[in-house]
Amino acid sequence: MAAPRLMVIVFAAAGLAVAAIVLLATQSWWALGVALVIHAAATTAVVAYSLRRAEQDEGKPDPVTEARVEEKQAEAHHR
Repeated sequence: MAAPRLMVIVFAAAGLAVAAIVLLATQSWWALGVALVIHAAATTAVVAYSLRRAEQDEGKPDPVTEARVEEKQAEAHHR
């Protein structure tokens, strides 16, 4: 479920960037400021979402880590 949401955010950010480029094509100085604000907002949204997803705990370690933990527990029992 997370991958489609991230793709929507990335495509929306890309669409905003394209809109900003079109604004720049008008050769107006205020368009530069608008384009920079749009770019900053889109970048912030993508990075913030990515960091929120990276902080989420899935609850179970990967199989290699799980095997190492079990091996250490088995060694501790044998001592």
